Amino acid sequence: MIVLWQWTTVTANYGGSWSALFCTGSMVRHPPLVSLEHTYVFANSTGYDGQEYHYAAHDPFLRTGLKHYIDDARLRYRRILVPLLAYTLALGRSAWIDSAYELVSLFSIGLGVYWSCRFTMEAGLSPYWGLLFLMFPAIPITVDRMVIDGALAALTVGFLVYANQTPSWKIVAILACAAVTRETGFLLILAYSVSLVSHRDFRHAWIALLSAVPALAWCCYVQANTQAQPYAASFVPLSAIVRVLTHPWTYPASIPLVGAVLTADYLALFGVILAFALAFVVFIRFPAGPIQAAAVLFAAMGVVLQRTDHWQNVYDFGRVYTPLLLLLASLAVRQRKLWLLVPVALMLPRIAAQFVPQVLGIVRWIG
Repeated sequence: MIVLWQWTTVTANYGGSWSALFCTGSMVRHPPLVSLEHTYVFANSTGYDGQEYHYAAHDPFLRTGLKHYIDDARLRYRRILVPLLAYTLALGRSAWIDSAYELVSLFSIGLGVYWSCRFTMEAGLSPYWGLLFLMFPAIPITVDRMVIDGALAALTVGFLVYANQTPSWKIVAILACAAVTRETGFLLILAYSVSLVSHRDFRHAWIALLSAVPALAWCCYVQANTQAQPYAASFVPLSAIVRVLTHPWTYPASIPLVGAVLTADYLALFGVILAFALAFVVFIRFPAGPIQAAAVLFAAMGVVLQRTDHWQNVYDFGRVYTPLLLLLASLAVRQRKLWLLVPVALMLPRIAAQFVPQVLGIVRWIG
């Protein structure tokens, strides 16, 4: 289904160039790689995060100078798992890396579906309910923009499957992979370790903490080979969210149904705020579990770490907080409390709106 959608939109909207999925913009500097690969470039655009991870996949060990074309090499390279897997699958051959990156993204989403179906089945529901994993924000955004958040979403569901079982190498491997996929993976490690400590299982808690070692070692390597970039963020709780709510994004007048789009923006923001609130409520009522601990850590990060541009579009905050939405969804499944799914439902209209131009392009292509 995902491949069919991608093939259709690439054929109809981007002249058959699959590199369009990396969303490379014309308003930023390009390495020679872009010309060599005939990468699709979006006019009058700064592009999106997928272009940065695309470059990292061609140079995962920071040897060729591609880091100089990445907006924040230190930040992007810490999230190395997906680019590195693509490079490895392609055997380091530049001509194969783009296809390998696509395969890694598809495999990670497929793994997330498998774990999601297994989770729902073990909770006493039909495994088909696990297909709802595809509706969580990071998945359509990954399909559309080739970001790395789909992989972290899949690993989060793996965490849900194994976190309440007897500690094993599987949960340690998942935690280690999560931390090198995105920094927020460290929150899963912390949550799992704290939960084990609360149950006085100190030996396994230390083992869980050791799962952070590969990511920490990689961060040291990246630190030594990149330059720091300013990251304008505030730690005043909810300050950027309030700013966006009171001063919403100004869309061009040419956008049709702009009122509906703005309404969807507000719904998505209210959805993530509701997710934060629910995470705190769940933690207060059931503080000892790894899922509750992970949820409250993501919520605390969302409340405290504030950057205005991060909250202006669901394509940003929706994918970052997909792990939180999945954690709440797992409690909804196990405790049969559907209202815990409301936050993700509030985000879906805005994500769907993002696909409308592509759908219209497909309709014109068919016609």
